[in-house]
Amino acid sequence: MNCIISATWSDDPTHLKSQISHYAAPLPAKEPLSLPVNNGTSSRSHLGVNHPVLASFLCPIMAVKEYHQYPAETQKKLASGQIFMSAADFPAYLWEGMLPGGKYDEDSMTDGLFKGYFLVCISF
Repeated sequence: MNCIISATWSDDPTHLKSQISHYAAPLPAKEPLSLPVNNGTSSRSHLGVNHPVLASFLCPIMAVKEYHQYPAETQKKLASGQIFMSAADFPAYLWEGMLPGGKYDEDSMTDGLFKGYFLVCISF
């Protein structure tokens, strides 16, 4: 039983938490994130919609064009709740493109769905 418990602890993915930010940049070797996701503090106030890159990932797909045109203003709207996000909204990172939702087509919503580079990076 102790062997199984030890194996479970060693397979625990929480130690990857600090490394997941490396996958947020599409080409980290060429262009790392200009504002790091992990700033070394235990505070999470800089994460989610408060971080410009993560906000682009979490932005509802229906507002992604606005985000790409006016990122700072749209990020503020996301943080203040002016752009409503619910569990039923699909986040932009699910779609293909170097920018989250970059190849989203309103007329053919399923094209490129679940092919976002973030999903591809963490699934292999």
